[in-house]
Amino acid sequence: MPFVARGGAKIHYTDSGGTGPALVLGHSMLMDQEMFELQRAELGERIRLVCIDSRGHGRTEDDGTPFSYWDLARDAWAVADHLGLERVVAGGVAHGACTALRMTLLARPRTRGLIVIGSAATAMTPQRRAGYREVLDFWTGYVLPAPVMKMVSALTIGGTEEHRRPWREKWLAEDRGRIRQAADCVINRDSVLELLGDIDCPAMILRGVGDQATSPEDMRELAEALGGRAETHTIPGAAIAANLTHPEEVNALFRTFMDGLPD
Repeated sequence: MPFVARGGAKIHYTDSGGTGPALVLGHSMLMDQEMFELQRAELGERIRLVCIDSRGHGRTEDDGTPFSYWDLARDAWAVADHLGLERVVAGGVAHGACTALRMTLLARPRTRGLIVIGSAATAMTPQRRAGYREVLDFWTGYVLPAPVMKMVSALTIGGTEEHRRPWREKWLAEDRGRIRQAADCVINRDSVLELLGDIDCPAMILRGVGDQATSPEDMRELAEALGGRAETHTIPGAAIAANLTHPEEVNALFRTFMDGLPD
């Protein structure tokens, strides 16, 4: 399996090997790079999709050291360096989108474009931090209450029972304590809103209309703070994981955005 070692971690990734421009994608919290399977299946030949398992998720291994989104951004660039990718489009969903924003800020000349799905650029409010902490403490406990799992799958994945059931089965089978440091990363994230004016590459910002973690105002604020062209799209019927539940709409937007990038 493909791994890149960095800072006490072995970062797992997949590479579609497509002939077009490279798009590095990060998944949402509690999921892994398999959430992009429908993008790989349809777009993986024309776009080089590099999908990364974040620390605490999937097949990535780490030593339990605390980390921030800036560390995850450096992990992603380490994968790009390993693959010999000089310039990439940075993208992700929620947790992965927070990483993509910081990837872009760390290496603007190397970032051809930015794709943000279901994410804000600001820090969490104290009220939201408390709510997330309560849920994630349940999540990492010895027994995960079924109502909590159903609530989380509905909020993060949305869609139908067919979309949600495989992920609930995966959650029950895995070591949920692995995500403790990732939970701290999410809850304690810093605001990068005031830095976004330095990002002048084309950007695309997507939000599912049922996304309860980010608001239309969050999406608009992020788009207006960016220094370059930023297009916004709302996906009807979707929650956070719009790419998983509404792949036709999201894949079409990916194709159009990637095809329109300047050299």
